[in-house]
Amino acid sequence: MDRNVFSGLKSLFRFPFQGPDWANRFILGCALLFAGWVLPIVPVIFVYGYAVEVMRRVIRGEEPGMPPWQDWGQLFVDGLRACAVGLVYLLPGTVIWLGGFALYFVGSFGLVLLAEYQRPGMFFMAFLVLLGVFLLSLFIGSLLFFLGLIPLPAAMAHFVAEDRLGAAFQVRRWWAVLRERRWEYGIAWLLLFGLAGIVYFALVLLYYSACLCWLVPILTAPVAFYTTLVAAALFGQVWREYEIRSTE
Repeated sequence: MDRNVFSGLKSLFRFPFQGPDWANRFILGCALLFAGWVLPIVPVIFVYGYAVEVMRRVIRGEEPGMPPWQDWGQLFVDGLRACAVGLVYLLPGTVIWLGGFALYFVGSFGLVLLAEYQRPGMFFMAFLVLLGVFLLSLFIGSLLFFLGLIPLPAAMAHFVAEDRLGAAFQVRRWWAVLRERRWEYGIAWLLLFGLAGIVYFALVLLYYSACLCWLVPILTAPVAFYTTLVAAALFGQVWREYEIRSTE
């Protein structure tokens, strides 16, 4: 395994807190994510556009850094395209999930009617069928969501490198990265989503804490922004190393 990608791993995790005016730039990103609690979607699009710019600079060979918040129109366009890529790759699992929840919600009203008409046999059978379909949708939806998450960073990096939305769906191109740089990509993926999993678990514990649940909205914004920045730099670096090796 080529270790060049991870020779500066420490700097990849530190760069959001380094460089000129990093504090103001980081706070602005957090503020946009926090604003998403009030005005959904729109502020987040700018954050995704900012992450695209971070990844673009890393792919070009620049050191990971916090670029200035400028050219808001381009940030919005880049963020919108990034959202579209994520939506396509995660849509199948999301649809199965939502469909299962919707069916369970609607079916619950039918169970109430069966209970009112005192049909215990039919009620029990309907409950088992409804529960089975619900659990199956959760399993299939989770599996499809996970399968979509695996290639998503590679697809996103190809879109950023080519600056074309269609590049994210050129499976043969990003599959080459997964195949030829599988160790680097796999470790990067595990590092990122392992970190995200730990953070999510910690936030869930806070959410169910009577004394500290109020911290969840406040902490979610900086944690999510930091994770997004690290992901952009990390997978941008993996793609950069792939391009360098493929031209040698």
